[in-house]
Amino acid sequence: MNTSYNKQKGTKFESEVMKYLRSLGHMVERLARKGAKDEGDLMCIVAGQTYVLELKNRKKIDLPAFWSEAQVEAENYAKARGLASAPPAFVIVKRRNAPIQKAWVVQSLESWIDNADTTR
Repeated sequence: MNTSYNKQKGTKFESEVMKYLRSLGHMVERLARKGAKDEGDLMCIVAGQTYVLELKNRKKIDLPAFWSEAQVEAENYAKARGLASAPPAFVIVKRRNAPIQKAWVVQSLESWIDNADTTR
């Protein structure tokens, strides 16, 4: 596969996810590419919480690499905005032959508990 084709696939997936999240009433913005200082693909606000989303449309799924990239990019997002801590970051992985709403959302158990536990 050539690089141009892969970029087109990634951009199309980002646009589809952004459109889907907006259709649900969430504020979503595409983040600018910044090379080594990349801040993720999308920033989404859900119930007042900001999330950095790293999207992947790849044939080979490498969750450890995707997860590490998302965490670094969330830190870059926070640093660029002078935030005291990075917002939660998640990886959204395109599911083959499935609609956007069936994509996988990857997070650690720790981040899932942190975001699910509203009693803290």
